[in-house]
Amino acid sequence: MKRADQATAIAARLQHALLQAEAGQDQSIQRLGRLTQVMTRSRREAGLSATVGQPAFDALARALAAQIEAQSAMVDLHEALAEVKGRTRFRSIRLGGLDKQDDPVPRVTRATGLRVVEDAA
Repeated sequence: MKRADQATAIAARLQHALLQAEAGQDQSIQRLGRLTQVMTRSRREAGLSATVGQPAFDALARALAAQIEAQSAMVDLHEALAEVKGRTRFRSIRLGGLDKQDDPVPRVTRATGLRVVEDAA
């Protein structure tokens, strides 16, 4: 197998796995959203007060927040893969999903909640 063909095959395999992981994250967030709806509706239909089961809602909120954080980590992963690509023989290979051309995602620092602004004038 030629070196260029091998590089293309490796990049395609990576792209496929990355897209599957992202789809799984999206699906998880959707399912947690659906669970939120079902829990809220069920509590209301059962005639329970908003304080009943609150620890379950708190745990659900933490689970959803963790999934949103995982999405942010995937953005970091794209950036790290782009750096690897730019420094290796993979730099000439174009595959949709690996080369992000969108506007950069604003970063929020954990400690302060402030957004990091790059290239501010």
